[in-house]
Amino acid sequence: MQELLDIITFKTIISKYVLIIFYYFGAIVIPLFMYKYTHYIYTPIKSTLPRLYTLFILLFLFAEILWRMMFEFLIAFLQIRDALLT
Repeated sequence: MQELLDIITFKTIISKYVLIIFYYFGAIVIPLFMYKYTHYIYTPIKSTLPRLYTLFILLFLFAEILWRMMFEFLIAFLQIRDALLT
């Protein structure tokens, strides 16, 4: 019961755990959006098919790296906050 009270009164921060859940959710959803928008940009014609796959792979890698860096920054920020409060 004390843990629930600590969460409600913001003595315990749950952000770190929630951020990890959102990271994995986004890591699964981002490829689906990249696939959808690469098909929206290019119509699948045989001559553009290699470009479509190359564009998809490049967009996917770029988005995943940015997604990971954003969450690493947020988690590091929370760890700094925890270190300053203790």
